[in-house]
Amino acid sequence: MDNPWLKIPASDYEGHMRLPEVDQWSFLGDMLKESLGKYDSRSFAYLGCSTGNGLEYIRNDKTHKVTAIDINPEYLSILRNRYQGKIPNLEIVETNLNDYQGNGKRYDLIFAGLLFEYLAPGPLLKKISTWLENAGVMVVVLQLQDKHVKKVSDTPYSSLKRLEPIMNLISDQNFKLLAKESGMKELEDKRFTLESGKSFYVGVFGKTS
Repeated sequence: MDNPWLKIPASDYEGHMRLPEVDQWSFLGDMLKESLGKYDSRSFAYLGCSTGNGLEYIRNDKTHKVTAIDINPEYLSILRNRYQGKIPNLEIVETNLNDYQGNGKRYDLIFAGLLFEYLAPGPLLKKISTWLENAGVMVVVLQLQDKHVKKVSDTPYSSLKRLEPIMNLISDQNFKLLAKESGMKELEDKRFTLESGKSFYVGVFGKTS
């Protein structure tokens, strides 16, 4: 079965995420901006990068290596056009992260915003723990379950509804257990609720050893 992410045009994705009633574009961008400013980001991996939301906050004097990974070639083409001339050491990888085994590199910062809802979290966390430098951190953004709020908001961009069958919301408690089993520990825990009523967990994890 084709991955639904391959059937969502970039214009639909960005349009949906930027709508005031969704407002996840600016939220995710702000979370990445905060992560880049707060943590060592000399080497940075952006998992599920889409069209590169937040890469405008990269400071080349601080971040020397960027790997952007996504399954959708159209998204990555847009990212390349926007940022290749602005981020000197930008590596762009088109792959399904369920299958990707890494490129032999390790990272000081790994960011995964609204990614684990669409992938098998346990196996991916085990891989991420091997991609982190010993003192590196992973920042994750998870959408939290709420029976009163739809998983995918109703907007004019109906192609986003294709995601509903593969979108599995994981509780932060279960995620923390999976991270622990993968050799990572939670360092920070934050919660945010947007105007849409959707709530999100933002967790920061480091290696246990």
